[in-house]
Amino acid sequence: MDQAFDFRAAPVPLRHRLRPRALALALTVFVVVSGLVSFSRWVSDSEQRSLERARRADAAASIVGTMSGTDDALADASSITDRLAVDATARSDARAALSAARDAAAGRATFLDAGPGHLGEISTSLVFVDGPSPVPGVVSVASETDIWAAAVMGPSGTCYWLRFSPGEGAAYGTGRTCTGDAALAAADDPSW
Repeated sequence: MDQAFDFRAAPVPLRHRLRPRALALALTVFVVVSGLVSFSRWVSDSEQRSLERARRADAAASIVGTMSGTDDALADASSITDRLAVDATARSDARAALSAARDAAAGRATFLDAGPGHLGEISTSLVFVDGPSPVPGVVSVASETDIWAAAVMGPSGTCYWLRFSPGEGAAYGTGRTCTGDAALAAADDPSW
């Protein structure tokens, strides 16, 4: 017999099939790892934003402390014009807080979603609190179903109140108690 006609089969490489369980396991591991990475990034970013807000509030408090301790002209500001010029940042912060509150309540019939937590996510340049505002950059807020209010302490020691209601618009006032709750009672003045 001639060996040219040998009918022995040549080795055929085996085809590997994807096993459904192995594929499902790999996909599950990928999804879990991706979720963990996303969550850890979110936590890290949230911590960075909180630290940045705290640093800004501390810096503002130290600036106000040095200003009130060394600048007698600021403490003795006798005219309203001088006080308004010194406290321009506080008034600007109250207006920015109102803008954030309107964004938080957009499409809703209530301002209850415009509290410190929600506003802090919308506007990262300000610190929102339930308690009193000690310095510009820290905004005390209070909200009810159809009314929202903010209070910001100016460097001169005057607290600027801003109250907003969709039916009545904005009302302004000033006072010594620098809380959002006090600002709910703001006078109906059209400006500061």
